[in-house]
Amino acid sequence: RFFEFSRNTLDTTSTSDTQTTANPYHYGHVPEVTVNPDGTGSIKKHYCLGRISRELVQVMPDNKTVLMGDDYTGGALFMFIANTAGDLSAGTLYGAKMTQTSADSGGTFTLSWVKLGSASSAEIEALADTLSPRDIVDVRFTDPGAGYTQMALDGWGYQWVKVQPGQVKAAAFLETHRYAAIAGVTMELTKLEGVAVNAKDRLAYFAMSRIETTMLAGSEQNATTRPDVDDIQLASLRPGAVYAAKLSGGQSDSVGAAINSAWVPTDFYVPKGLLGENVATDADGNNANILKISQPDNVKFSETMRTLFVGEDGSGHLNNYVWAYNVDSQQLSKLLSTPAGAECTGLQSVDNINGFAYLMTGFQHAGDLSYNATSGTGTLNGKTVPAELMSAISSNWGGINQKSAVGYVSGLPVVRS
Repeated sequence: RFFEFSRNTLDTTSTSDTQTTANPYHYGHVPEVTVNPDGTGSIKKHYCLGRISRELVQVMPDNKTVLMGDDYTGGALFMFIANTAGDLSAGTLYGAKMTQTSADSGGTFTLSWVKLGSASSAEIEALADTLSPRDIVDVRFTDPGAGYTQMALDGWGYQWVKVQPGQVKAAAFLETHRYAAIAGVTMELTKLEGVAVNAKDRLAYFAMSRIETTMLAGSEQNATTRPDVDDIQLASLRPGAVYAAKLSGGQSDSVGAAINSAWVPTDFYVPKGLLGENVATDADGNNANILKISQPDNVKFSETMRTLFVGEDGSGHLNNYVWAYNVDSQQLSKLLSTPAGAECTGLQSVDNINGFAYLMTGFQHAGDLSYNATSGTGTLNGKTVPAELMSAISSNWGGINQKSAVGYVSGLPVVRS
């Protein structure tokens, strides 16, 4: 089964020559794709895991606990725990409250969990079918006084929000960002993307594409979702980092109730070797150290190889890379690069097929480097990307920003116990 991203979007469709606006509450949910041995399949949308800018989810070994990235500026770390193993159709949604203990090396934090609500997918789908945004939350753009929570508008001023009477459950699952901020979840992460699990060591890994804006200390221009809260106070580091979290049981939520999982993240830190580094822009336009990760997006873990694979998507490196990080030696190795300007995507580790391990990956938007068709050059971080390079990308990949490719690395060792 595969659990992929589903972002908050509002589309329009044309029906009988009439423009009809889609219901935003039907978007931003987790689709579960089941592929059967005979090649047939099915897709089911789960409405009860919250409506966020989800990049990827990772189901823990208990088949109940789900950790979720939030590809958003001013987003959060979310967790869902299903009522029944192997069935995500009902359960409880939580958001992390982060307490910073150090600002060094990407910061360290302890985590506690705010319960946002319990629901089934069917009941949230029914609410999505019948409620409008105004039914769920009252949003004002000037301060109406007591009873409203002030929130930032992604750098465009502020909004004041109040949940409508009797609509707490609808707000928790359909207006998850707003409700989480009201409830006290730390809504200050920037582009929390891929999630992976190391089951043996009981660790989860999270790709933080950037450490900037809402993760910085203070200042109104970097206001958090709640401008009266500043849980994360770090120095700017655009290359970002891969964070880890210890997973354990025996945890309680914000109201003192037991959390029914042995896979709950309790801290948040950057392991040695997984922090990016700013450098002066070089002749190729790199402004992140090319010997370290920059703007990580995908993460996948191989239990047999004890290796975390990291794929990049950013502008810190002229060529984005896929890295291999051995968790025992803490050694980081560059495994492959994509064409200039392309994003590493679709990362997947398969530990053993007929005695071999495979790393599947791909890339998209080759040559996405502010291309100037007149000069034939590109631009990266103020440096000119030569016409010869742009021409080679165009020749090999059908033009600039035109084609993608998928493939795999074969012949990787399988470590058997």
